[in-house]
Amino acid sequence: MSDSTPNRENEMLVPLHRRNYVLGIINGIIVQVGNRLADPMTVLPLLLIRLSGVTWIVGLLQAIIILAPAAPAIFASRFLDTAERKLPIFNLYSVIRFSALMGMAIAVLAGGYLSGVLVAALLLFFFASWFTAQAVSTMAFMDIVAKSTPTTKRGSFWMWRQIIGLFLVLTVAVPVIHYMLGDNSPAQFPVNYGVLMLAAALTLGTSWLVYSQVKEPLSKPARHQLTVRQNLVRGLRFWRDDPRFRRMMRVYLLLAAAGAIGPFFMALAVQEWDFPDTVAATFVTVQVLAQMAGSILQGRVSDRLGNRRVFITAAFTGLLTALVATLAALYAPVGGIQVFGYPVSYRLMILCICFAGGGVYTAHVWPGFVNYLMDIAPQQKRPSYLGFANLFVVPVAIMPVIFGWLAQTVSFQIVFAIAALLAGVAVILSLRINEPRDDLTAEQLQRLS
Repeated sequence: MSDSTPNRENEMLVPLHRRNYVLGIINGIIVQVGNRLADPMTVLPLLLIRLSGVTWIVGLLQAIIILAPAAPAIFASRFLDTAERKLPIFNLYSVIRFSALMGMAIAVLAGGYLSGVLVAALLLFFFASWFTAQAVSTMAFMDIVAKSTPTTKRGSFWMWRQIIGLFLVLTVAVPVIHYMLGDNSPAQFPVNYGVLMLAAALTLGTSWLVYSQVKEPLSKPARHQLTVRQNLVRGLRFWRDDPRFRRMMRVYLLLAAAGAIGPFFMALAVQEWDFPDTVAATFVTVQVLAQMAGSILQGRVSDRLGNRRVFITAAFTGLLTALVATLAALYAPVGGIQVFGYPVSYRLMILCICFAGGGVYTAHVWPGFVNYLMDIAPQQKRPSYLGFANLFVVPVAIMPVIFGWLAQTVSFQIVFAIAALLAGVAVILSLRINEPRDDLTAEQLQRLS
């Protein structure tokens, strides 16, 4: 046990701020709806494929998701560590995020006057701007959550954000996606996608406005702001000197690489198996239902047993999903069966299993990662811990690009097989990480329950 462990225990034992807890849940509910309207796993990959006609661009989209947070890890974490209040930083970068989302919407809405390649390029540029700003605001957001919510309530915090939000996704977002992308859509391509982007921007903007009303607890900021070089050296020391951080990051790196196959389920459906665009609504529905079930499991496991077990569940789910996808790409039969009088193809059912696995995986991997990180990171260094965690994931950004190239030049089955191998190693390593909550006494845990 390190010398800093007692401080970390005290930081896990923060009192619950109910106002912030509730506003954080409301924020998350609205975020779920907004994110699905511009879903990077279904809607955006489908739009980019239609605009450009190439599969590898899907991998580029996933690479941006991993690469965009890297710069803030080095630059923004320096002033976040020393900032007494993180909420003004969250608000500023939320405005930047909203502007980037509006840029995406305008670019797509203007698609009738621009070439498809140019619209795709603009879309990726504004998407990268969105995710870069999101990295900074997320570091501020996580610090406020960690100061407002004890470790035994963080699982339920993410659970309620996901469950209620995903219910609204099913009842609001999915019907809107199906209507806008269907045969009866009031707008032609790509304006129908532009309307979805605009709705996503307005919805997410509302969610950030809600969270701006929290009452931020007092911080224990770092005393001195480091130079960029000093900050980078310190970040490298996190990996060298903190074994819990290092072991957790190894698992997260593998899970991030394996999880990059998500958008390729949609690419397989429309490019290899000739499914129509409207199938996106079906897959989103399946993924959302699975994520709701996974969120309930995640919340109960995290609050009662700790976040190590959440990581283990994510790794096993990622492995099983990749194995099913590999077998589907190799052997999926043509034909189908009647379900309640409607023909349902075998391939549709198999893809639904893959999207369901992706939903359970998503419900576990992000909450498990951030909750574990909040448990082990000292408060004065918490933004840097999160920022450098994003930086260390940067090498994984090559995987979606490789997956996209392999899918287009070799086969989808090789992509899914590689992901299964990565997830299998993650399973082994996840069993070797420890549980930070084990450092707390039974009396301390009882007081938080």
